[in-house]
Amino acid sequence: MARRMTFHTGEFARMTGVNKRTLHYYDAEGIFKPDSVEPNGYRSYSYRQIYPFYMIRMFRQMGLELSEIKEYMAGRTPEKFLQLVTEQEKWLDQELQKLRHMKQIVRNKRRVLLAARDVHCGQVEEMEMGGETMLVSVNIRALCLKDDWAGLERLMATHMREMMDIGLGVGDTFGTMIAPEDFMKPGTEQILSYYCTKMERPPRKYSSNQLHQRPCGRYLVTYFAGDYMETASSYELLRGYMQDHDLEPAGYAYEESLIEEMGTPDPDEFITRIAVPVRTGAGIP
Repeated sequence: MARRMTFHTGEFARMTGVNKRTLHYYDAEGIFKPDSVEPNGYRSYSYRQIYPFYMIRMFRQMGLELSEIKEYMAGRTPEKFLQLVTEQEKWLDQELQKLRHMKQIVRNKRRVLLAARDVHCGQVEEMEMGGETMLVSVNIRALCLKDDWAGLERLMATHMREMMDIGLGVGDTFGTMIAPEDFMKPGTEQILSYYCTKMERPPRKYSSNQLHQRPCGRYLVTYFAGDYMETASSYELLRGYMQDHDLEPAGYAYEESLIEEMGTPDPDEFITRIAVPVRTGAGIP
């Protein structure tokens, strides 16, 4: 006579890491029934059911509805099982990609926040910076000149939504670009040219005029503490440094928030990094 290994509901529940109510519910719904029911009404589960139950729980964790699992269990075949696991493998690949992207975001954000602890505001330093690819908005300079704040806000929202929808953001804070003719002139330092977001890879669907390559090379860098709409003093500092060291700007200024609304509700605690590419010049008049 063949030996049968069976377990009552409580035993099977402990072995599989669930409570008895879950097994009773699955039984009542026809999703997972006990191997047998004894004359006294006790449910018995077979050792052969341990692995199928584990798979059911795993499929639930993957997001399958109980109705989908019930339908499969009612008419399961090797071919249907192959189809099911193939579909779930595709789903897991997509989820892993999302998780890798989210991990990249939090890793980069952690790096930015740790770096913000060591900055010295109100000073200028020279450094070599590598090139970076950026997704840029349409040119917003004309809207800034007209003080069209509603238009600027719409374009900012469009740019940020687009960046998030296609998963291009990698945890580095949203930034802006300012042309030399504006940041070199006192009083026009807040005339923005573009919104920009750093990327790790250029997206295939975007044309070259939506992408900008921040050049590698020599930069002046300063950090500003306070509302990022009040950075005029930092540009005054940069202009003075350029004049004293016979330098001139070699392109756009790049503003990047290290600490902003997500880190603190107080604008006085915001920290913005300003980086300006420079080259040796004939002196700044």
